[in-house]
Amino acid sequence: MRTMVVVVNVAIVLAFVAACTPTLGAHQPKGDDKEHTNSIGMVLVRIPAGKFTMGSPTDELHRGAEETQHEVAITKSFFLGAFEVTQGQYEKIMGNNPSFFSAKGAGKQRVAKKDTSSHPVERVSWNDAVEFCKKLSAREKKTYRLPTEAEWEYACRAGTKAPFHTGGKFNSNLGNINGLSYSSYGSEEGGPFYRSTVPVAEYKGNAFNAFDMHGNVQEWCADWYGADYYKSSPKSDPQGPEKGTERVLRGGAWPSSAKACRNAARNRASSSPVLNGFVT
Repeated sequence: MRTMVVVVNVAIVLAFVAACTPTLGAHQPKGDDKEHTNSIGMVLVRIPAGKFTMGSPTDELHRGAEETQHEVAITKSFFLGAFEVTQGQYEKIMGNNPSFFSAKGAGKQRVAKKDTSSHPVERVSWNDAVEFCKKLSAREKKTYRLPTEAEWEYACRAGTKAPFHTGGKFNSNLGNINGLSYSSYGSEEGGPFYRSTVPVAEYKGNAFNAFDMHGNVQEWCADWYGADYYKSSPKSDPQGPEKGTERVLRGGAWPSSAKACRNAARNRASSSPVLNGFVT
């Protein structure tokens, strides 16, 4: 069976990415399909197999000590959600909308008179994201899962080697992040600061047609977090440490400085707090 990875983002602080393994049945993506849309309107794009350098070079500005560069091979192509999982899509599967930035959420004043159904869902724990994947799997007759940290960075980079898939500079004109000039990267340049999530795909996607990989909401990955894992991880399809206390987060969010949204930037949190969003 061919593996399909679907990325689902949930907003505010944490998010997640899910993958799926199709079973036999109707509407299964074909081997040469580049895009697939499921029954709740999630658009999935094919990410080709390939090799890349994970982590950041020692001279990258604001790099973390745990970002040791190492070669990684993604040995099978997979499908990834082109957009963050929206509030509307999450509610179709889970029957509720936990989002802070919604008509009934605690942040409703910041999105007053807006239809937030196309905003990424947020206030979702890692456990919630996994449960969403399970229920979506049953509906779609495919196995949806969160992406590994390696799959996430590979899909985010989309063949690039710079700090961002857009290049060496980043500010809030390129993604939904903190818009104050000191929060930019590469050169001080202020921009819009919405102080909330925005609808998915408001900004240009990368070469793989994946959107909002920098900013809007952080995204959950399947892996346990390990500060030293890169030093001994497998070269092919690494799955993360066997155990841990926190799960990996990637991508940064709407209040983040650009440095936290870099391709290689790593974050982590407990799997149970209801803080962020996710991608399948």
